[in-house]
Amino acid sequence: MQIIEVKPCIYAVDRPGPTSNLGMIRTPDGVIFIDATSNEKEMGLVLSKAGLTPDNVCLLIVTHADGDHIGGASLFDCKVVAHKMTAARMELTRKIKASQPLETFEDELYLEFGGYHFHLTHFGGHKPDLIVAWMPEQKVLFPADLVFTGRYPWIQGGDITAWIEGLKKLPGYGAEVILPGHGTLCGEAEIALLRDYLSDTWERTREHVLAGRSIKEALADRGYPQIEGWDREELRERNIEVIYELLYEEFG
Repeated sequence: MQIIEVKPCIYAVDRPGPTSNLGMIRTPDGVIFIDATSNEKEMGLVLSKAGLTPDNVCLLIVTHADGDHIGGASLFDCKVVAHKMTAARMELTRKIKASQPLETFEDELYLEFGGYHFHLTHFGGHKPDLIVAWMPEQKVLFPADLVFTGRYPWIQGGDITAWIEGLKKLPGYGAEVILPGHGTLCGEAEIALLRDYLSDTWERTREHVLAGRSIKEALADRGYPQIEGWDREELRERNIEVIYELLYEEFG
């Protein structure tokens, strides 16, 4: 795990392997975290490395309700900001305490805390509730699991066409710093690579389904994109299966 200062007082908590990344902002009014790891122990390790305690955290922005993004939220007593669907999931799984202030939204929210401004926008794609957090003055973008770098993405439970459209919109922010949900700090080239991978895999699978071919025949197609240097190779085949199942429900 690395804590990298990407702009003054704004940090990328870069966590290797399958674990998710975090954003951290130190403000005069307290610390803001974007997402909260898989569990309280992991979140505690992040705090320890940053020289913080749970009481130092005054605001938690949650990008979506996957377990590796909400698991450590129960460590805090601070205000939580999340999409309406995310908050419902967090309440159901008791990741928000009844005493915690909670602010929810559906489409977008403009938020100010400690002198920093955030524009939170609902994108969906990877999961129905996913939001993107943008700091316009610092040009720092937290696209959550809309962006995976250096590895094949986890797509099960996603809306692939919405995901592709979301990736097309991200360059419009003009971000100088992009911290993906998984992987290292990246730029527009990595976003384009992921977008093309998803688009090409979707379209190739669609051709197989419309031609009446089986999943076994689709998996035997050597023309699917294979990205040199990406980890989690086992997800390449699994992602074809997931997309095949989605398209078969529509066209099969």
